[in-house]
Formats: sequence, C-alpha cells, structure tokens
Amino acid sequence: MPFEISANPVAMNVYNNLAIHQAQASTALAKISSGEKASDPKEVVSTGSATGLQSTLAATQTAVTSTQNAINVLNVADTAYTEATALLQTGLALANDRAVPGADTSAIDAQLTSIESSVSSISSNTQFNGAAVLGTTLTVSVNASGSTLSITPDSIAAVASSGDRVADYTNAVGAVADSRAENTGNLQALQSTLHTLESTITTQQAAIGEILNTDIAKEMMNLTAANIMTEAATAMLAQAMQMPNGVLKLLQ
Repeated sequence: MPFEISANPVAMNVYNNLAIHQAQASTALAKISSGEKASDPKEVVSTGSATGLQSTLAATQTAVTSTQNAINVLNVADTAYTEATALLQTGLALANDRAVPGADTSAIDAQLTSIESSVSSISSNTQFNGAAVLGTTLTVSVNASGSTLSITPDSIAAVASSGDRVADYTNAVGAVADSRAENTGNLQALQSTLHTLESTITTQQAAIGEILNTDIAKEMMNLTAANIMTEAATAMLAQAMQMPNGVLKLLQ
C-alpha cells in the first residue's frame, strides 16, 4: 500500500531532490529561452556595470541620431548649392552674352532677373523636415559625453547688381562654391564621426552582451543534466512510495 510522502523519510528526501533538479531545469530553460543570464532580467540589469554600460550606450545612440540628422541636413544644403550653382553659371553665360555689342540687353536682363529670383528662393525655401536649412545653425551631439558641434550652412547671397554683370555673376558663382566646399568638409567630418559612433555602439553592445547574454552551450548542458537527474529522482520517488514501512525502518 502506498505511503504519504510526509510519512516516508526516504520518499521525502527524494522528493526534495526532485524539486531541486526541476528548479535547475526550469532556470536553464528560462535562460535559453530569454537569451539572458538571469531568468529575471532585472537581476542582472540592476548591477552597476550593466546599468552604466546601458546608460552610455543610450547616450551614444542619441549622438548617432543627432549626427545622422545633421548629415541629412547638410546633404540637403549640398543639393541647394548644386542647384544654385547651375543657375548662376547660366546667368554668367548670359552676362557674357550681354556684354557683346548689339546684344538684346533687355531680354537678357529679364532672364537674369528670373535667375536671381530662383536663387533667392533656393536660399530662403530650402528645408529639411519643415525647418529652414541655409543660414540655420545646427547643434550636433557628437559623443556619449554630450559634446556638441555647431554648424551653419551658408545662405546664398543675392547677386550683386553693379555695372559689370559678368563680374557680379563670377563673384556669385565663387561665393556659392566656397559655401559648398565648407559644407562638404563639415559633411565629411560628420560622416567620420558617425562611423566612429557606430563602431563604439558595436563595442558597447558586445560588452553588455558579455554581462547579460546566456552562454547557450553551457545552459544546454545544465538543462540536460537537470533533466537526467529529474528522471532519475522521479523513478526513485515512485519506488520509495511503494516501499512498506517495515522495509523503510530497516533502511533508516
């Protein structure tokens, strides 16, 4: 006749061991399933090292977002400078035509006025995400420490209107070329910064992973061992529960 576990010391001992092995199997399985070293992620995240690294990672990711946004803005500025340059070069060609004796200066002046209006519109209306680009200062976060960089893409100045239209347009083309060259330098610097930040994030994520992530091979071994011990304890418990009191007393 089977005995209650509470009245069976051997069965009670086997049952306790069974519970331990089941808990070990459950813990290993939870780690494998979650990919985290602790079955409760808060157990590890609460440690100072992991929390500090995660805070630094978040700050670095903020810097990446800020830098990428600035790169996008400067790319828009570059497009504006390219379009303005094309218009001004057309204007320069017209200004040279205007200097030719017998040229229809009135018709050419009308074309130049239209070009100058278009260039002014580019300078005033170039936007990124609804915000003006040219002449607007960007404040860029460039690292996890909160260091910032200020960049202001130049506005495009109106074409001067002196008696020498060729000189006016030559100077205007040169001014935009200078602005574009400065913008290109800033763009390249930000792209280099972005590359560094992305490499830093990879390193930080790897460091956090060393603290938080499960060693899958190790936990698979733990799970297998716990399952084997659980099966053995289950079999032993079944046998212990069937042992008569007299035999149990002899074994004690």
